[in-house]
Parts: sequence; C-alpha cells; structure tokens
Amino acid sequence: MLNPEIGGRLRAFHEYNVKPTRDLLLQGEFGFLAGAIVEEITGRNPYFWYRKQRGHDQIVTRTVRGHEMKIDLYDRGISRHLFIRGIHEAPATAAYRTALAEQAADVEGELTVLEVGANLGYYVLEVASVLDDRASIFAFEPDPANRSLLTTNVELNRYEELVEVLPQAVDESSGEQTFCRSTHSNWNRLKQEHESGNDDKFLEQFSVGTTNIDDFLAQRDINPSAVNALRMDLEGHEISVLRGMGEVLTAGGPLLLFIEFHPNFVEQVEYEWALSVLEEHGFEIEFVNQKWSVLDVDSFEELQEIQGSHVRVILSQ
Repeated sequence: MLNPEIGGRLRAFHEYNVKPTRDLLLQGEFGFLAGAIVEEITGRNPYFWYRKQRGHDQIVTRTVRGHEMKIDLYDRGISRHLFIRGIHEAPATAAYRTALAEQAADVEGELTVLEVGANLGYYVLEVASVLDDRASIFAFEPDPANRSLLTTNVELNRYEELVEVLPQAVDESSGEQTFCRSTHSNWNRLKQEHESGNDDKFLEQFSVGTTNIDDFLAQRDINPSAVNALRMDLEGHEISVLRGMGEVLTAGGPLLLFIEFHPNFVEQVEYEWALSVLEEHGFEIEFVNQKWSVLDVDSFEELQEIQGSHVRVILSQ
C-alpha cells in the first residue's frame, strides 16, 4: 500500500507539474513552457524578455469560463493558472456557484455580495454571471495593479452596473495598514506580526487605507442583514476580517460565507476562535476543499483538525 505522504507528493507533482506541462503543450505554448522551466530554476524568465523585445504586452486576454479576462503574465499566481488552464480552484468554483444559486432561490430581490480581496476579478465575474442583474457586488482590492485589471475585467464583461470596485483593504478596524505585494498576486496581504509561509515572496510594501465590514456598511447605510454572501482569501488575514464583522454575523442571515483559511499562517488559538465564532452564530459547513481534494468534513471539530493552508470552506447561516 502506498505511503500517504508519498501519495500526496505524487498527486502534487501531477497537479502542479504534469498537468500544466500537458496543457501548455496542447495549446502550443512552447515558449511559455520553456520560460517557466528556466524561471523555476534561475528565478528569471527568458520568454518574457523575448516577448518584450518583440513588442508584446505582458497583459494578455484569455477566455475564462465564458468571460474575457485581462491577465498579467508576469504574475506567478492566479494569472498563470488562468493562462494555462482557463479556470482556478475548480471544485470550489463549482461549489460556490451552486451555493449562490441556492441562495438566490431563497432570497427575493437584490443580493448584496462582498468580495474581500477581489484580485483581478475571477470570482467577481462568477458571482455576476450567477446572480445577473440581481447582484450588488462590492469588490475590495487594495493593490493598484490588481485593481486596474479588476476594473478592466468588469468593464470588458459589461458588469459595471453590478460591481463597485473599492480601493480599501478590509481589516479588523478602519485606518491604515502596510500592504505586502507578492510575486503571486493572490498571495498579497496586509502585514502580520508573525511570519507566514509566503513572506519570502514579497516584492514591495506600501501603506493602504483600511475599513472593517461593519464600518463600511454603516457608512453606506446598508443593513448588516442585507449582506447575502461574502468571500475572502487573505493569506491568514481572514481572522482579522471576521473580528470586524460582528454585526453581520449576528444579523441572522441568510448569509453565505466562502472563506479560504490558512491554519499554518496564524496562531492555532486564532484559528480555533474563528471556527468557534462561526459555530456559535449558527453556520453550517457546506463544502471543504484543500488544494485539489474535496474533503468529507461536516463538523467544526473535524475542520479544526485540518492543518496546512488553502483550506476553502463554504458555510451557510
């Protein structure tokens, strides 16, 4: 019988090396593949130098699940995934779309959705396509490069009436914080007191304005009970966001949460606090997935035992 640790490494190698290589070969992207291999070894990508010499832009257009999206080839994170595969986090995407559709069937009228850390807009476009003209989406994205692509992608797909793009980072309190920009745009986050697994990937740090969810809703005169869904993937900062949205959690729903937890990026006591607060407020676990695997988890006790990072959880209240 195959050792579980070895099996996990083999699955990871297949998912993150074999599959992307196959997909690039099938697409005829030989230059991109060769450049990616060299970059993995040396940290430099000669394919991008070649493209620049030939006058090609680093921003390219890709069709992603029926949407036209501008993506940044120099970004080693979500943009690369979308360029190679045309989808990101496939199991979680499907589960979130299903949960949103069920929420829409149970709620009359407009649905308010908060996208915290909207990046270049992959999930924003998914939400807009599911909810259509019933959607009122507030997309928070403090990184100027990501925010520019997000705005462009919203406009490209004619969702301007449904989506408002906001420059603030979301935190436990309103004010200012240091923002850390990474080589992988979906690893960007606010600075934390303790180190996380991605600290060595930061390119630059700069100050950004912050808001917490409760303050934002009060400023916009939005009743906390009117929030129907919230998604966030903040590289460990999700705990701080939860601390700043107490009024939303206590409003009673119906509320859908899609949170990517990173247990190894925070203190265990903080992770346990977050799960206990969600359980106390009556949330039920609808879906859990880590990396490529959908996990059979239906209790907060089981969820608390999961270690590592990128634990995607969809909960309903």
